[in-house]
Amino acid sequence: MTFLASTGEAVTALEEAARRTGMQHLSSDPATGIFVFTAGRMVLAFGEKVTARVREVAPGTVQVTLSANLQFGLGNVGRNGAGRDRMADALAQLLPPAA
Repeated sequence: MTFLASTGEAVTALEEAARRTGMQHLSSDPATGIFVFTAGRMVLAFGEKVTARVREVAPGTVQVTLSANLQFGLGNVGRNGAGRDRMADALAQLLPPAA
């Protein structure tokens, strides 16, 4: 997904999208643009983990890539990527798309 936003605006929107979808911030590395969120009530609980990668592709334009996996190597339990999809929908409501 590509948005008309600065990196800082994208990170703020990611945090808000996580809050709206019941995800919790697990870790981040702003230097690499990687942010990790978890769907578990407890930070290290079983559940879906969503990784966001934010990178500036042009001045004022960022690309956000969301990927999901289950924590602790669980098998295919439930719908893979449901948390990722909810976060993507919430993020799309918070930032304007790039043309």
